[in-house]
Amino acid sequence: MGFTNKFAESFARSKTMTGPERKANEIMGKLLLKKAIVPIILMFIVLIAGIITKTSGWITLLVNILIAIGTYFYIKNSSKKYQNFKPYVGNLINLEKKGKNEYVAIIKQGKLPVKLQIAYGGEDFENLKKNQMVQVSYNPDAKIAILVNKQ
Repeated sequence: MGFTNKFAESFARSKTMTGPERKANEIMGKLLLKKAIVPIILMFIVLIAGIITKTSGWITLLVNILIAIGTYFYIKNSSKKYQNFKPYVGNLINLEKKGKNEYVAIIKQGKLPVKLQIAYGGEDFENLKKNQMVQVSYNPDAKIAILVNKQ
């Protein structure tokens, strides 16, 4: 499969995404981008250090390639933890704002209340009323909550 076919397939998939899928994709992309900044800065430091110390360009290139390969596997492994969403359906009992973007939501699912610590995606819950029926996809590892449906 060529590069243009992969791009076309990715573009078509992004156009057919629902609102919650797009929101989850956006949050996970921002989190992975934050993890990728440090290796990129490290690559620039290696490049500048190679120029200053007049090291062979091949050695600098080799070190940068090793950093890029390590970064690829690091981001690939860390992206797996962002894929584990659990669905919750129930009534929103309480929403408490802990910090700037930190929220604690209590959802009554059946007879058991479930406490969700939300670090990303909590701003969608601010406009909801108490005892409103909600469907939430929640990732406990990264504390991501995506509001799928409200009634």
